[in-house]
Amino acid sequence: MKLPLHERERVIIKTREHSRVLRQPVGTFLVLTALCTFSLGYLSRDDLSDWLASNANVWMIVAVVLWAALVLIWSVIPWARWLRSRIVLTTERIMFRPTYNDGKLQSVGLFTVRDLVAHSKAKNAMTRAGTLDIVLNQGYVRLSHVPSVQYFRSLAMEAMANLRSSQSMAHTETTNSEGMGA
Repeated sequence: MKLPLHERERVIIKTREHSRVLRQPVGTFLVLTALCTFSLGYLSRDDLSDWLASNANVWMIVAVVLWAALVLIWSVIPWARWLRSRIVLTTERIMFRPTYNDGKLQSVGLFTVRDLVAHSKAKNAMTRAGTLDIVLNQGYVRLSHVPSVQYFRSLAMEAMANLRSSQSMAHTETTNSEGMGA
């Protein structure tokens, strides 16, 4: 994915939502596949009742078409959304493409961020995934399913400190240089 970076902007970390969001689509795929194979196996038996045996081929086609449609809706589309999701921390901003959105890459400048609040549950101690709230002057932005959210927060806080210190040094240098030439 080509990122629209500014001239001196560099990527610190690029990730996507934690893979635990795929648990439900994978589970759904397995259950639907088991149900479809069971129904196909049942319909291929020789000792079916007459009304079911006469239309067994039609019911097999209906079962496969229904399986394909439900797998597409409940498994393939969430997986494709997950593949498109992005969370990128650069030296100047946090860019993200949420899973359930119009697909546009959104960004929050690090200079406008007041605080970063990381939430993770005790049951996620192994994955360390959680939610990151980006607190701004006029509200907040919530990023869900951030992998290793505490580490991401520490990198972002360090990037914010570096950005602010470089901005203040640049301001001090221009102020000193303007006074020397006069």
